[in-house]
Amino acid sequence: MRYYVAQSSWFVSHPYNARLIASAVRSSGGSNVRTANQFGWSNQPKVVTFTASSSQLKTIRSAVERAVGTQWIIIRKKDW
Repeated sequence: MRYYVAQSSWFVSHPYNARLIASAVRSSGGSNVRTANQFGWSNQPKVVTFTASSSQLKTIRSAVERAVGTQWIIIRKKDW
């Protein structure tokens, strides 16, 4: 299943560091890690997308939270 780390309100005051997030996703089991414009719209910011099983999501979320220093990380199914 494809997922993405959403641009959320946390990233209004903190930079969305795609390289750091991608590294955390990759090191915690995510595969096919890429960036894409959120929702596939050219006027939206780039987000990290990846493939993972639903059982890996908790580990991936924890790794991204540690990497960016907050618990306010939103990972959603990529449906676009």
